[in-house]
Amino acid sequence: MTLRWLCSALLCALVACSPSGKSGGAAQTTQTTQTPSITQTPSITQTTQTKQSSRAAQPSTRTGGLPMLPRADLPPEGQRTLSLIVRGGPFPASRDGVVFGNRERLLPPRPGGTYREYTVPTPGASDRGARRIVCGPPLRSTAECYYTADHYASFKRISP
Repeated sequence: MTLRWLCSALLCALVACSPSGKSGGAAQTTQTTQTPSITQTPSITQTTQTKQSSRAAQPSTRTGGLPMLPRADLPPEGQRTLSLIVRGGPFPASRDGVVFGNRERLLPPRPGGTYREYTVPTPGASDRGARRIVCGPPLRSTAECYYTADHYASFKRISP
């Protein structure tokens, strides 16, 4: 759009400055037909402001584009799971601490075997339930952990 605006402006300037046998009538006609094109095309300032406002509406890239979840907003079982991760266990489920493959590709890309998954117990569930915490390296660190309440369909980054 900016190139189109620049070409239109240049064309208007050339036509206005070109000698014509008339008293500016031809140049005036061209300018009037070009003016709507110029006013309809966003200016550089408008384009920059639009990009900045759309960037502000997106989740922070520091979180891998995922929404943040304050640790205090985790369910109590999730807060206990984070404490167990830091202590190194013991974990309630035998599969806790296994490699999470990130096959859904919802978490930031990391080398294979980097992420580990942990069960967040669901009260009343007869199995492990759908809630998990997935953490990046190093082990026993909660600096890069994600919470899913829907068995990997979506994630939120847990604020440290």
